Amino acid sequence: MVREVLVPRTRLAALALLSTLCLGSCGSPADPQADLQAIRAFIERAEALNNQGDLEGWVALFEEGAIYMPPGRPTVTTRAELLQIARAGFTRWRTEIQLTPEEIVVEGDYAFARLRVAGNATPIEGGEPRRIDTKEMVIYHRQADGGWKVARLIGNSNR
Repeated sequence: MVREVLVPRTRLAALALLSTLCLGSCGSPADPQADLQAIRAFIERAEALNNQGDLEGWVALFEEGAIYMPPGRPTVTTRAELLQIARAGFTRWRTEIQLTPEEIVVEGDYAFARLRVAGNATPIEGGEPRRIDTKEMVIYHRQADGGWKVARLIGNSNR
């Protein structure tokens, strides 16, 4: 079961991390349930782009200035690095993964999801598949057009 939380703007102890990130710019969403649905749809889209090997589509999920902390690798802080790491992965591996939300929290213009990532990565040039078993913490930021993009992505292996 997915834990989904809408944090009221009037709550004094509203999620310290997200409050810090908002820096006073978070506004109350007009339709909180629509925001939860949008984050769920975003996660489904991210899963599909991974499984399709869509490099450009996957990179487009990230906002400018996003930070990606993949398991066992250096932190990615630039768009060029993000493209480089994605290109290396998508040209070497074909993935069949599932992104399963375990928690989604929406707080104004920010949201986070705690995800379980499971499946297989098969070398494109042939070979045995590798089991994928990771967890991710994703912080989303509402864009000017009302859509969502990844602001921070932190992954960690379960092995």
